[in-house]
Amino acid sequence: MPFLDVFKGGNHLPLFRALPDVGFTILTSSVRPHNAPLPPNVRVVELKARLGSYYYGFADWRFAHAVLKTYPVSHSFWKQFDILHLNQTLGPQFTCLTQTGVPVLYAVHHPVTADREVACAETSGFQTLAWRMKYFFLVRWQRYLCRTLPHVMTVSRTVQERLSSDYDIPSEKISIVSNGVDGERFTSAADREPEFDIIAVGSFLHPRKGFRYLLDTYAALTKEGVRIADVGKRSPAQRSVLENISGVTIFGTVSDTEIVSLIQRSAVLISTSLYEGFGLSLIEALACGRPAFAFDAGAVREVLTPIDPSLVVPLRDSDALVQRVQEFLALPLPARMEEGRRYRTQVLERYSLVASARALRAVYERISSTPYPSSTGGGECVCL
Repeated sequence: MPFLDVFKGGNHLPLFRALPDVGFTILTSSVRPHNAPLPPNVRVVELKARLGSYYYGFADWRFAHAVLKTYPVSHSFWKQFDILHLNQTLGPQFTCLTQTGVPVLYAVHHPVTADREVACAETSGFQTLAWRMKYFFLVRWQRYLCRTLPHVMTVSRTVQERLSSDYDIPSEKISIVSNGVDGERFTSAADREPEFDIIAVGSFLHPRKGFRYLLDTYAALTKEGVRIADVGKRSPAQRSVLENISGVTIFGTVSDTEIVSLIQRSAVLISTSLYEGFGLSLIEALACGRPAFAFDAGAVREVLTPIDPSLVVPLRDSDALVQRVQEFLALPLPARMEEGRRYRTQVLERYSLVASARALRAVYERISSTPYPSSTGGGECVCL
């Protein structure tokens, strides 16, 4: 992977930790932050390569070029692994890794066609044209990788169906390994009034995250005295707007430990994302006994409906989101806590980290030419 932020669960570190008998090597250009602890079964090989920005600098293409320049397909580096796991990277050159003779697994967390679709729908004129240009190569590279590589993996049936449709590949080629939540880390909070009524988590820099709908929701709720914790990366312009909304506490980017604490100290999590391949923060909040109200976008319905259909809010309907939040906050604290216990039980039954780890192991075993890995084995996987 081009960049490794050890405080972001999307990089699969919790999932790797849940397979302690499998050794993982993460090949990356940079690690953030450098002093953060890694699981004992994970090592990092860091390339000294400056890749530039994601969209304009084509970081994925440059990353693939740097990797293959350092470790050509004939290099012995690749032979030490049982699986080559490409984690959401878009460098088209990586298709040549099939020449190593080691099985290659391509993981797609969400299709970039969805990112492009939302960005274009949320803008107009020159901005729309700019977004189309930004995704011109990214869509083609992801399509090429999905079509060329023999094994594809994603996180939900919704994404599986979209990849199959957008890139014209058989759905049977795409394995599903759902995201999982660690119930020992994301635990229920004490039965007391939370410090915050609402928490929103994530980077809202891309139009896909629905920042303008988040602002509408914040504005309506703070008029009623609702206390809001705003967590994640924001642009200077976004931060300036948030600073003018009374009742919003801006935390910015926080550590892995802090995010758990903030969810526990909040009553409700909201998501205004306009497309989610899964929605990891949703199940993290549910595991903490907190409802997660989210727009009906991407896989949100697939993930939340079996737990509670009322958590799914009509897409782009900020008024409905506000109403659902207000209805929950109006419940007596004992009733809210009882609902929270039910959410925690159900989410851990459906989306446990252990179950996700077993599903990943099953994919590795299926695509590997040798038994891999046994319960006492020492399988090795490289994740790019």
